[in-house]
Order: sequence, then C-alpha cells, then structure tokens
Amino acid sequence: MTRRRVHAVSLLALLLLFFLPQSRAQTPPERAAASRLIGEVFANGQQLSYVSALSDRIGSRLTGTANARRAEEWAEGEMKRLGLVNVRREPYRMAASWERGPASAALVSGGNNRPLAVASYTWTPGTEGPVEGEVVDVGAGRPEDVRRVASQVKGRIALVVPEGADLDSVIYNFYRAAGLVRELKDAGARAVLLAADKPHSILYTAPVEFTATGKLAALPTVSLAREDVLLLRRLLSQNQTPRIRLDVHNRIGGAFDATNVVGEIRGSGLADELVVVGAHLDSNDLGPGALDNGAGSGAVLETARAIKALGLRPRRTIRFVLFTGEEEGMVGSIAYVERHRAEMDKTVAALVMDIGAGRPQGWFSMGRTDLDAEIRELSEPLAQFGDFTIEHAAFAATDNAPFMAEGVPNLILIQDETPYFPVHHTIADTPDKIEPRDYASAVAVFASTAYAIADRPQRFGRRLTADEIKRMADETKVGDQWRAAGIWK
Repeated sequence: MTRRRVHAVSLLALLLLFFLPQSRAQTPPERAAASRLIGEVFANGQQLSYVSALSDRIGSRLTGTANARRAEEWAEGEMKRLGLVNVRREPYRMAASWERGPASAALVSGGNNRPLAVASYTWTPGTEGPVEGEVVDVGAGRPEDVRRVASQVKGRIALVVPEGADLDSVIYNFYRAAGLVRELKDAGARAVLLAADKPHSILYTAPVEFTATGKLAALPTVSLAREDVLLLRRLLSQNQTPRIRLDVHNRIGGAFDATNVVGEIRGSGLADELVVVGAHLDSNDLGPGALDNGAGSGAVLETARAIKALGLRPRRTIRFVLFTGEEEGMVGSIAYVERHRAEMDKTVAALVMDIGAGRPQGWFSMGRTDLDAEIRELSEPLAQFGDFTIEHAAFAATDNAPFMAEGVPNLILIQDETPYFPVHHTIADTPDKIEPRDYASAVAVFASTAYAIADRPQRFGRRLTADEIKRMADETKVGDQWRAAGIWK
C-alpha cells in the first residue's frame, strides 16, 4: 500500500493549529480537550517508559508463558496506579500451551556438516528426534507452487521463500501458512523451512495455525536465515541436491487460561456508551516485542494517563483493553467480544494501535466508507493539508477484527512501516528502534482521536446490520480471514 509520509514536527504543528481554541464560541469542548491531550503527551508522556517496562524489564511475552503472566499482572497494577476504575483481568481459554525448545539444522550432503541458522515457528511440533531429508524448493508456497512440486515432496524437507515484506504480504503469508503446511504434509514432506526475509541471519517467528480453532501445525516448521536460504538455492541451481538434518524439541501442553487486562474512565452523560481503546500486550518470543506491540500497549496506557492527568471526563466511557493471545490469531479479542456481546450495540468505536512506533499517517477504516466524513472531521488538520490518509482495506490482522465482524466502527492507526517490518517478530524488536518524536506524534493522534470520539455530542458512525456485515465481508474478502481465524464459526 502507498503511504504518504508525514513529518512528526509538522504533524504536531498542524494538530495544534487545528485544536487550539480560537475562541470559546468557535471551538467544541472535545477539540479543546484534544489540544490539551496533545500537549500533555509531548510534554509529559510516559509511553517510552511503558515500552521499557514491558520490553526491558519483562521481555518477550508469548501468551501462556511466565513472562506473559508477569506482563498481565504489571498492566493491571499500572491501570490501578493511573486511577482507572473497574480494573480487572478477564480470563479466557487457550486451546494449548507451547514452549520453545532447542532447534538445530545442518547441511550434511557433499561431505558437509555445516550448521544452518534456524528457529522454530510458534505452536509447531518438534521433530521427535533428528530427521534428514533432501531439500525441495517450493517457491513462494502459493497453492500453484505446491501443486507444481507435489510429486517431488514425499520424504523431503520443503524450502519455502514467501514473497514480500509489506503489510499486504505479511497478512497474505500469515493466512497462507496453515494451508501451506497442511498441503505439504499431505504431499509427504517431513518438515518445512520458511525463509526469513531479514538480513544478517536474523530469524523470524509466528504461529502457523490459529489456536482459537484448536488446531496445531501439521509439521515441524522453522525459520531459516536468509543467507542459508541463498546457499541452498545456489546449490540447487548447480544441480546439486542439498540434504538437511533438522532437530527440533518443542513442548506442546494442554489448555490454559490467559487474561485480557481491562480498565475504564467512566463517562458523564453517556456513560453507558463505550469507546474501546486497545492494543495487544503479548508478543512473539524471539525478541522483547518493543514495536510489536509494546508501542501499542504504551499508547493505550499513555492515553489513559494523559486523560487522568488533565482531569478530563468524556461523555462516554473509555474502556482501555490490553489484549493477549493476539499473536496466536486474535484469541483474546475474540474472547472479549464473546464476553461482551451484549454491549456491542453500545460500543461506539474500537481503536487499535499495532503497527509499531512510526509516524502517524491516517486511519484504516476497515471497509467503512460511510465513516469517511466523520474521520476527516476528527482529523481535519491532516486532511486539509493533503497529508492525511483514509484507507478502506479490510483485513483481520489484529484486535480490531472481532469488532469489525460485529459491525462496530473500528479504526487502526496507519503509521510509517519503515521502522517496523525489518524487526517484526525478531530478536531485533527492541526499544532502541523507536524514534521518540515520531512515537509521541502517533500516541498524540491516537489519544486525541479516541477522546474526541468519546466526548463528541453525536455518536461516531453506527453499528452495521447483519446483512451489511455480510455484504462488506464478501466485497472485501475479509470474511475468509474471519473464518480462518475462528471469528466467524
């Protein structure tokens, strides 16, 4: 997707230009409050401290691990310290636990015993002892690629090199992984090597199956360093047949309870209406998850802190939710919507931040073209200078998706992806990748928009009917993703 780039300093200037009151008669109260929020975030924002607490002091937060439980406890304590009300941890059931074990690989053909850099994908099985096999190149792993080599796969180890590293490609590969691995198992493969797209032997991880569906990956699946992928392809291009030995020791356990962390600022006048402000607290386990998604969690907590620090009270209740289980297929947010289904009519909007700490560039409206006018009104300083983007693409890749499937207006902050995808789901996802002013700009836009929606006299958009949801899902193809993730049963 094409993004217009917005410089942080000019963004702040534009926001302040728009939101600073010219006179009491001219400026709606919610805009004056938003102006104060922006100033508070830039002057006193604690978002970097929140990221550091999660990434440096706790570390990786794979749902179900001791670190994830520590993060849930920390977030609950932080919400209480900020003075939020109705703070609680809402449990839900995960279908299986998973623990990473040692993984090793080596090129053993041609008299070699050359180590290869690998790391297991999450929620995938081990090899149950070393396995060996010749490598077969399955290209990008699209269905036609598997069909092309299906007769050559039996007893071999499949090498797959997914294409693209932008948001669209990441989402496609995320949803393709489960079917790909099942197809390769059916063809007789012994294991799968998925090429990492990062430089310098940095490895990548993600789940293969959606744990909300109760399924686990069909085959041992590992990330293989880019340099080793290129080695194997060079050998194949020379009509050699590389042979790999792979040994993976993962542990899969039974079902367990995880929790979403919830707290509120109660509204005044329209307190029974809700604006959900959320991000996922969990991370994958190779790195400490600073950008994915310590940055989003920090934005949620900073939004709450800034509102409380200024003594603001919106018309509607703002419910702050730090979801877990997102990396496994939005399990926590699916559980939240199921638990709170009776409140969906009263849920005015759900705002989510989950594209790192880059400069803000607009909003994904998730197929809701009917919201354009209201989004532009809320974000007029960007729109009137031509720097603001509304993108209507609908996809299920983070915790807004279950709200989208319920017809609730839902927004994801569009951000500069440049700092994000090079370290996404890797050991390199650390706080030093955050440019403080860019991150503060993103948090300021996120917080001020959330508050404006919660405090404006009129409701933001409306909930779609069941027929409208189905039509939107069919037109955008997001319904296929909802089914794959278990959002639509």
